[in-house]
Amino acid sequence: MSDTQLVEDLAALIDKLRRRLETGRGSRAEWEAAAKQASLSLKRLVPSPTRQTKPSRSSKTSSVLQEGQRKAVRAALLAGVAPNQVAKHFGLSLAAIRKVLVDESA
Repeated sequence: MSDTQLVEDLAALIDKLRRRLETGRGSRAEWEAAAKQASLSLKRLVPSPTRQTKPSRSSKTSSVLQEGQRKAVRAALLAGVAPNQVAKHFGLSLAAIRKVLVDESA
């Protein structure tokens, strides 16, 4: 089944369910339960806006790096990965990456 066909079938199914709820055809309680279950299932498929927002950069840099993360940053730098790429991958500032480098040599 193509994506287009799946979208069309889903729209038709939702429309049919809406019409049956409006006309009272069949067991209303059964249709309402099905609609509620479908709604919950569809909501799980779409990420909520709160999950998509990234924490502010200041909260990332102010937190103390855990030892495992420090080791991973050092390993990436020793492997030749550019500091700005390491910072982007770990969600850290360049200053935090430099601090790991300074702490490593101390």
